[in-house]
Amino acid sequence: MNVVRQFGVHVLQIYWERRSYRTAIALGTVTGLVSLVQFLLMGKFLQQGNTFAGIQGYGGNIISFLMSGSVFTGFVAVSLGAFSNHLQTEQRTGTLESVVVMPVPLTRVMLFSGVGGLIGTTFGSVVMFGVFGAVFDVPVSVNLLATLAVLALLVLTLGSFGLAGCGVLLITKRGDPVRWGITTLTTLLSGVMYPVSILPGWLQSVARALPTTQALDGIRKSLLVDAGLAQVAPSLTHLAVWSAVMLPIGLATFAAGMSRARREGSIGEY
Repeated sequence: MNVVRQFGVHVLQIYWERRSYRTAIALGTVTGLVSLVQFLLMGKFLQQGNTFAGIQGYGGNIISFLMSGSVFTGFVAVSLGAFSNHLQTEQRTGTLESVVVMPVPLTRVMLFSGVGGLIGTTFGSVVMFGVFGAVFDVPVSVNLLATLAVLALLVLTLGSFGLAGCGVLLITKRGDPVRWGITTLTTLLSGVMYPVSILPGWLQSVARALPTTQALDGIRKSLLVDAGLAQVAPSLTHLAVWSAVMLPIGLATFAAGMSRARREGSIGEY
């Protein structure tokens, strides 16, 4: 119960902090909606006179293909960036040293921040699929259990990368090459805006080795064509291997970065 109360206090802190920036909230909301409309309109335009073999395994609907890619990038962003975003906020405000010596471990506070971000992303994704799916008559056939299983392993894997990035960030202060690298590879190779099958053969092999490519494949199948756990098992296995490898690496890198920052007395520097 102590952990639950701590998480509740953390969520209230985020709420009271962000509600004071109402213009930023409004602009961010409008920007997000405009981006979604652009995606959907582009998909509707393409759907009128084109079909793509690479998306037939996901139901063959270009709008649902693009919309699921948009939802996926939201989960990638929050999984990768929640830890480092919180760390950079504490650095900018000059409170990181105080947070480090609090009774609540820094990793737990960062975890609270990540969970809060995931809740918001999940809610936004459900609303988007509900509203825009109804307006544009997008076919959706969800297997909830399979979707949650893939998302859970995706969050664990990318969260491990995010921890490693935080370890680097404690030293560099600005610039997270781990987060940048995964984000760039995901955007270019994981099939967010186009199917992996259009890439050159050698690059397809690289793309399919990425955890984000396998995760997106599993999420699209479970969201759009009601694929169950058996159908997304290859994605789950791939992600499980990545998470087993990256979690200890992420924890060790974060611990090493924190140890070096303490030794150099640079925790409070930004």
